[in-house]
Amino acid sequence: MKCYIVIFFIGVCMLFVCSCELETSNNGDLDGMWHLVRVDTLSTSGVKYMEDDKIYWLFQFKLLQLEDKSGTKVSLLMRFEHKDNILRLYDPYIYDRTNGDKPLTDISLSAPYGVNSLEENFSIESLGNGKMVLCAESLRLYFRKL
Repeated sequence: MKCYIVIFFIGVCMLFVCSCELETSNNGDLDGMWHLVRVDTLSTSGVKYMEDDKIYWLFQFKLLQLEDKSGTKVSLLMRFEHKDNILRLYDPYIYDRTNGDKPLTDISLSAPYGVNSLEENFSIESLGNGKMVLCAESLRLYFRKL
């Protein structure tokens, strides 16, 4: 009788293991929380240091959350693709847990995060050792990983 219980238990455990499929993000160093510490405006050579601001990009699997920890700016969600040295951001939403996320149409809401269009491609100039530099058409963004 004891043998049947053990066999049954092993069978149930195997069903649980076989029924689940683990997906991994393959984002490497990109995954995690990044603090936006500097923004360079390429056309004017302007530099804005943002270490004291609380602007963060949070990457997880295929979703990017843009968040202002001071609470003065609306939080956003975007899908992203990371391939080779290109980071493509697209499909932005205003993050609202209470009333439901709404598609972003006003690009001025994403500008404080360094995103100036509803779909934007960044070249990844560097990524590693807790630092990341992204370059778009008009901006270069510097991040520090937390």
